[in-house]
Amino acid sequence: MSDCNARTKKFKIRIDPENKPINPSPWYAFRVTPKTQDEIEIVIKYSDARHRYRPKRSEGDGVWRLVDEDRVKLRRKGKSVTLTLEPGTAPFIIAAQEMLIGEAYETWEKDIAARARLTRETIGSSVEGREITALFSAPQTARDEKEYVLFIGRQHPPELTGAFAMLPFLETVFADTQLAKAFRERFHIIAVPLMNPDGVANGHWRHNMNGVDLNRDWGPFTQPETRAVKATLDDIAADANSALRLMFDFHATNRNVFYTQTQEDVTRPPNFTQDWLAAARVRLDGYDFERAERHQSDLDTSKNYVFGRFGAPALTYEVGDKTDRQAIHHSAVIFAEEMMKELLAGAGSPLASAGE
Repeated sequence: MSDCNARTKKFKIRIDPENKPINPSPWYAFRVTPKTQDEIEIVIKYSDARHRYRPKRSEGDGVWRLVDEDRVKLRRKGKSVTLTLEPGTAPFIIAAQEMLIGEAYETWEKDIAARARLTRETIGSSVEGREITALFSAPQTARDEKEYVLFIGRQHPPELTGAFAMLPFLETVFADTQLAKAFRERFHIIAVPLMNPDGVANGHWRHNMNGVDLNRDWGPFTQPETRAVKATLDDIAADANSALRLMFDFHATNRNVFYTQTQEDVTRPPNFTQDWLAAARVRLDGYDFERAERHQSDLDTSKNYVFGRFGAPALTYEVGDKTDRQAIHHSAVIFAEEMMKELLAGAGSPLASAGE
C-alpha cells in the first residue's frame, strides 16, 4: 500500500506501482484486524492502472476464497474498487492474488530436492541479496552427449497462476514414475522457480528492485537475476558435448496461451511444439488454451534469447488470471507428461541434428 487513510469503519487505500512506465498488474495484500462486528468498507484506488485481480480472502489457514462479487464494486472504469467486508472475529488477509512468497518456495524446493534426490544450488543473488536457487537433476549413467532442459518462473511477481502451473509441472517431472525416471535418466534438468525474489517480497507489479522488467533483460543482461541464469546457459554453450533441447518460462495473463515459435521456424528438436500441444489437447477435456505463434522479435525476452542462441523450442507458458486452480494443476501434470513423452521419442543425437 502506498497510502492508507483510516476512518471509522472505512479505509481509503492507494496502490502505486514500484516505478513507471510499467505493465499494469496492481498486486496488493493487507491484513484486517476487526475491532467491531460491523461491516468494513475499503476503497482501493489505483494510481496508474485499472482493477485486474478479483480480491481473495484468507483467514490465515492457507485457504483462499474469492470475495463475493456483490461485495466488490468497481468505479471510474476500474480505477477504483470498493470492498464491503464482513469482519468475523479474527484477523484475515485480503489479497489481489494468493500469496506464494520466498519462504514457501524454499520449503518446497528443499522438500522436492530431498524426495527426488536433486541438487539445490545458489546460482546468484538478487539486487537486495536474496539467493536465486536452482534445482538440478542429472542422469546417473554418464553420457558422452548431454541434453538439457530449462524451466524458469516468477520473473513477474503477481503472475501467480503461472507459478501454480510450474510447481505441479516440476513435481511431475521429478516424480517416482517410470516416465519421469526415464526422462531424468536421459535429460539434465535445470529449474529456477523464483527468478525475482525481491519483487515478490516487496509486492512489485512487474519489476525487480532496480525497476527493470527481467523479461526484457535477456540480451543486455544488466540485472543480477538474469545474469545468474545466463551463467548456467553459458556453461551449456561452452561444452561441445552439450545441447539445450527445451526452455519453458511460466507466466500469467488474461487467458491460457502458449507463446511459441512459428510453424516455419526450424527448432531442434523439430516439430516439438505442435506435436506436444496436439497430444496434450487430446487429454485435456474442458481446458481451453491457445497457441500463439510469434516471429522472432527484437524484444529481449527469455523466449527470443534462448531460441536465438540455441535453436531449441522456447515457450512462454501463460495461464489465465482467473483459471480454475484445480484445472491449472490437472493440466500442468498432463502438459509435463506429454512434454516428457515427446522429448523421449526424439530420435538421434541433438548435436548431430544441430550439425555440430
